Amino acid sequence: MAHETVYNVHLAGLLRQQGLDAEAEVLAEGERIDVLVKVGGVRVAVEAKIGNRRAALADAEERLDQDLADAAVAVSYPVLERPREMTRLDAAPAFGKWRETDAEGLARLVRVVAGEAGDVDAIVKVFRRSLEQAASRLTDEQADRAVTAVNIPLPSKEDIRKNPKARDHPRLRLALLVASAALFHANLDGLNLRRPGKDARDGTRYQGGWPPQTLRECLDDPAPPDALIDAWETILALDYKPVFESAVNVLRALPPGAATAGFAKKAGAAGLRAASSLGGQRHDLLGRVFHWILSTATPTGAFYTSDAAATLLAGLAVRPEDAARFPNFTAVDPACGTGTLLVAAAKQLEHLNPGEAGGETGGKALIEDVLRGYDIEASAVQLAAVALGLMNPKVKFRQMGIHHLRYGTDPGGTGVAGSLELYGRTATVNMLVPASAQVDTGEAQILEAERHDLVIMNPPFTRSSARHDHLGQQAERAVKEREDELFRDAPVTRESGSGMFLLLGDQLCGEEAGTMAAVLPTSQFSRTEQAQKPWRHLLERFWLEMVVTSHDPGRYCFSENTPVSESLVVLRRLNDDNKNLPTRFINLAHNPGRPSGALAAAKAINNGDPEAVVWPKRRVEECDWTPVKFLAPYLTKTATEWFADGRLGCVPLGTKAEVGPAGRRVRDTYAVTSLRHQDEHGRVGIWYNNQDKPVANNAPPKWSMRVQPDCSLIRKKSHETLADKYWKEGRANLFLPDKFRTGTARTFMVRATEPALGNGWVSVKPRALENPEDWEEAMCAYLNSTVGVLAQTWASNPKVFGRPDMRLVGMRNIPVPDFTEDQTARLARVFEEMADRELMRFRDAEQDPVRKQLDRSVCEALGWDLGEVEKARRALCREPSVTGKPAG
Repeated sequence: MAHETVYNVHLAGLLRQQGLDAEAEVLAEGERIDVLVKVGGVRVAVEAKIGNRRAALADAEERLDQDLADAAVAVSYPVLERPREMTRLDAAPAFGKWRETDAEGLARLVRVVAGEAGDVDAIVKVFRRSLEQAASRLTDEQADRAVTAVNIPLPSKEDIRKNPKARDHPRLRLALLVASAALFHANLDGLNLRRPGKDARDGTRYQGGWPPQTLRECLDDPAPPDALIDAWETILALDYKPVFESAVNVLRALPPGAATAGFAKKAGAAGLRAASSLGGQRHDLLGRVFHWILSTATPTGAFYTSDAAATLLAGLAVRPEDAARFPNFTAVDPACGTGTLLVAAAKQLEHLNPGEAGGETGGKALIEDVLRGYDIEASAVQLAAVALGLMNPKVKFRQMGIHHLRYGTDPGGTGVAGSLELYGRTATVNMLVPASAQVDTGEAQILEAERHDLVIMNPPFTRSSARHDHLGQQAERAVKEREDELFRDAPVTRESGSGMFLLLGDQLCGEEAGTMAAVLPTSQFSRTEQAQKPWRHLLERFWLEMVVTSHDPGRYCFSENTPVSESLVVLRRLNDDNKNLPTRFINLAHNPGRPSGALAAAKAINNGDPEAVVWPKRRVEECDWTPVKFLAPYLTKTATEWFADGRLGCVPLGTKAEVGPAGRRVRDTYAVTSLRHQDEHGRVGIWYNNQDKPVANNAPPKWSMRVQPDCSLIRKKSHETLADKYWKEGRANLFLPDKFRTGTARTFMVRATEPALGNGWVSVKPRALENPEDWEEAMCAYLNSTVGVLAQTWASNPKVFGRPDMRLVGMRNIPVPDFTEDQTARLARVFEEMADRELMRFRDAEQDPVRKQLDRSVCEALGWDLGEVEKARRALCREPSVTGKPAG
């Protein structure tokens, strides 16, 4: 068998034949790289072994840890006597998956990883993988000691039951604390920091060594943990307590040995590589990774605002006149997390006023005088301090305005609601993270609910039933009772976490000229009383300047780890100049994924985006949020004229029929079995609604307006009384879909051949009518026509675009015709004619003869303009929420 060196020389030759600059057996800082490939200015290390994937991948990852390359690829050679006979080999990018390939495929892989070397997503992926590897070096016992030292919460048994990976989260947090300190350390290296005269830790004269070792020197030391502790203690003598103190405590708490050394070196190398890879890029790496780790994101509503979204929101909220007032302009985020929005606001101020907000003097003023942040998560607050400090690492601060607020219960068992404690009162908070070590005592202090020029936030919006679940039953109940107490007389229901934070934002916002900017779930713009309460209050005090909503199917969200559609809002305090101004609704066909794109989008919007819908003040005050629901302004205009302004003469469905019970109520009381196994009651259901699946060839029509029950219902034990009630009062022949995907939906109302209860469908029972069966058939024909589909979209609660969650209140508000007797009879005949014909997906309505015939028949029966309806159909079929594809 040939020696590995022979393989390496041959592989370098193959790569050169593919047009790459490749050299074998390259020495770099005392280490030998098997094959070094240069692609532009990017160095790619190819590390290879004969028949040993694991060793090759470990070497490739080690080259990145050593900062000897910008990217790395592992290769496993086949066992051959003559390497020149090699036609196939196995290859994998560092931290990636193996694949069999040839020389051409390997060259292509090298070019890909080289192109990704500066790509933020690739950098985040490698950083996360490095943290996982660092965390894996620690045993449970070792991790527990360190977790206790820095007060990282342990996951509960319930957390682990719901997500088995939660047991690893404390280890990952430890790795992130050390890696974030290393990242900051790398940014300090080369700044020529001046030796401190006074020791920031105790105020005495500093007599230690100087300067601290560089991060690279610490990682090359035979004992990396000790070297890092020494260097970070030296830096702490200068300042930077919130950055380095917790990381030092982690390393001190870990027992000496190979595991700790491996953990420290791997986490430290992750920070070093991230600093080198990101360079000057505008990206909140630590915040993004922290929220990936955070196990309580769902119950606390701690969703990470993407860098691009933060840049866009700050670009819309902070105006040139605001920056001109620097440093007498203040901004607060009452749910700051890792500081993403505060950093974005600071960068926007610096962008608009570089002379005042830029440089060391401006950076110092930003942190000390301008920015304030509050959060309930101690680890997040520490990372916020790192993020703000990284804006200008050389600056030392007297006091950073970032506060960790108590949350859960106090020693007496009374609930404490975190930032919401600021509503209507002052709050006692534990200031764990002022950056100035001179005043960082960690003692409880009184935090005043001050007024600020800008309130910028991505508030928690987890539903009430899930919020606080991670606290345990007793603490959860105490916190909810405290929220009830705080907001008892406020115009908001506790069901909405974001609604409570909007009211808090009002209180924190300047009374005369303040601005409030927020990331909100788009469902906040619904017709429910719950959602409208805070808006009616706010619109008496603010001008809603703009609402920006994403209609990009790949990026409906502005937060990275939430499944719901979101919008950005900017509100300004009412004054004589803006009190009668309309609101601009901007619907993004493309939601920028990078800060550079977000800056361009903010500029276009601020310059007057021609695609914006200008919505009159009276409609905003009526909480008419139609513009958020459609990308096409034409559909907003059409739906408003037809339904809100009453041109089609429609009435709410709830005035003509009983709607309900909801599918979940039926699920609570009934189990299902096949139709062949009916019990003595003979009850049946319309249970399933998966319209994604096409009908098989030669099968009877499945997605038609007339359907048969698909299951038998069996009453659940101990629920018999309620089950009987639902059957008696709620069974029906007519059904609306409970939840559906607009991209695959075919039928938007069905009529069953016999009375049933629904699960994926909700019963619709006509009130006292002379011909209820004809009315049901007429209604089914209407709601499957284009006008009916548009009516349902208009009435829906846009929790997730493409997946309307109608809820009963939305269904009851669907605009339907107030049929005359003749119209009812005509449309009933249309239904009978077409009831068993299969409908295509609505997105294909332009090719669907059934849908077109329904539109013609509905227009003829009701006297509507068919040309208008056809135009609306074409526009609706192009909506991204219907097609599932980006506009255009």
